[in-house]
Amino acid sequence: MPNTDDEQSFRQATNDVRPLRGSKLHAHSGSKPNTGIPQSTLRARRKAAERGRPSVGAALSEAWIEPVEPEEFIKFVRPGVQDSRLRQLCQGSIPVEYQLDLHGYKIDEARELIYEFIKVCRSRRLTCVRIIHGKSHRSKERESTLKSHTNHWLKQLPDVLAFCSALPPAGGTGSVLILLRRK
Repeated sequence: MPNTDDEQSFRQATNDVRPLRGSKLHAHSGSKPNTGIPQSTLRARRKAAERGRPSVGAALSEAWIEPVEPEEFIKFVRPGVQDSRLRQLCQGSIPVEYQLDLHGYKIDEARELIYEFIKVCRSRRLTCVRIIHGKSHRSKERESTLKSHTNHWLKQLPDVLAFCSALPPAGGTGSVLILLRRK
């Protein structure tokens, strides 16, 4: 049902967030736009979990995670996606309409956020979004990095048609561009 407490909390927390303009996407201003999900959303989700409600991100598997190196370019495409559309995504030609910054979040929090982020983006009929996961240079266990988990989880979401690491001006291998299924 679309009017769950979690979705209402998310919509309320992101009420003032607006889509990025394509012309500003490639200009490096020195500061990143603050379009990440606020702590209030996480607090609401934690309270719901304490009340015994199942986690919304629980649908994403925690099975073995394939390790991904910090500078490794990641790419995934579902069958049926045109080569030209994948090329546009990888070249950064499709404007990013919304983004999520995972810096500072723990793995469990990131799983919830990614699941909810994709769900909300689909409900808003967005086509191309970005997740900034970072590179985790300091982590010795590659399978426990946000980058490795993001790579693993996005493949499990049927609304994700394709994704790839961004070009350097848009975050490089520390972020991923995602092509979503249209309704």
